[in-house]
Amino acid sequence: MVKKNDTDAENTKKKAADTPSSKKAPAKKTAAKKTSAKKPAAEKKAAPEVRKAAPAGSHKPIPEPFMNDLQELAKALEANPGLIEPIRDVFEYHLVDPIDRKTFPKIVNAMSMLLGPGPTMVIMTGCHVNSPAFFEDMLYAIDGNETLRGAVWVIQHLTSIYGNRVQKAYTLSSGTMDEDWHSLDVNTFKREGENPVWVVDMRVTLYSGEEARMKMTPDSAYQLIEILMKELKDNIPEDQVDPMLIEKCEETVTGFTKKFYHEKEGHKEEDHPEGYA
Repeated sequence: MVKKNDTDAENTKKKAADTPSSKKAPAKKTAAKKTSAKKPAAEKKAAPEVRKAAPAGSHKPIPEPFMNDLQELAKALEANPGLIEPIRDVFEYHLVDPIDRKTFPKIVNAMSMLLGPGPTMVIMTGCHVNSPAFFEDMLYAIDGNETLRGAVWVIQHLTSIYGNRVQKAYTLSSGTMDEDWHSLDVNTFKREGENPVWVVDMRVTLYSGEEARMKMTPDSAYQLIEILMKELKDNIPEDQVDPMLIEKCEETVTGFTKKFYHEKEGHKEEDHPEGYA
C-alpha cells in the first residue's frame, strides 16, 4: 500500500509539474510573435511625408500650417467630443441677426475664445470657402488618418449648416478686415529721359502669400478710380460701408475734387441763386 501510494504521489507530482510548463511555453512564444508582428505595421503607418508629395489629378496641395491647425482641432475634438455644441452655439448666436460687415469678425473672435486661433481659422475657412472640392483636397492630404478625418467631417457638418451664411458674412467683411490692402505699396515716380513719363507702380501681397505687381500710367489709374467710385455710387448701399471709413476718406476725396475739378470763376457757395430776392 505504501509503494502504491508513493507511486500515485509521484505520478500526481509529474502531472502537476508538466501541466504549467506546457502552458507557459506557448504563451511566451505567442506574446513574442505578437510583438514582432506589430513593429512592421507601425513602421508602415508612420509615413507623414506622403502628404508632402505633389497630389495626383486635380487635388490641390494643402499648406503645412493649415494641416498643423487641423491637427490641433482634431486633438481638441478627440479630448472633448462635446465641443461641437458650443461651436454651434457661437454660429447660432451671431447668425440669427441680419448679417453685416461686422458679423464675420465677431464669430472669429468668439470662436477663438473656445478653440484658439488655429482651429478657428480651419473651421471658418471651410465655412466661407463652402466648396466640396476644398474638402476633397483635405481628405486627400490627410492620407487616411482617421483622427483627422473625424475633424474634417465636423467642419463639413458645420459648413453644410452655416456655410452659406458664413460665406455672405465673409464677403461683406473682407473689404474692411485689418489685413486688407495694408500690404499695398504704391509709388508714383518719373522715369528720366527726353520725354519724362509718370508711372504708377503697385505691389500687392495676396492672402495666399503670392505677390502681384501692376504698372499703369496716370490715365489708367484715373480710369480705375472712376470705375470703382461709380460702382460704389450706383450699386453699393451706404449702410454697407463703415461710417468711420467714409469719414476717413472725406478729406482725400475733397482734396481730389479740388485738384481735378476746379470751381468756376465767380461762383461761390454763399451766392444766392439767380432770381432770388
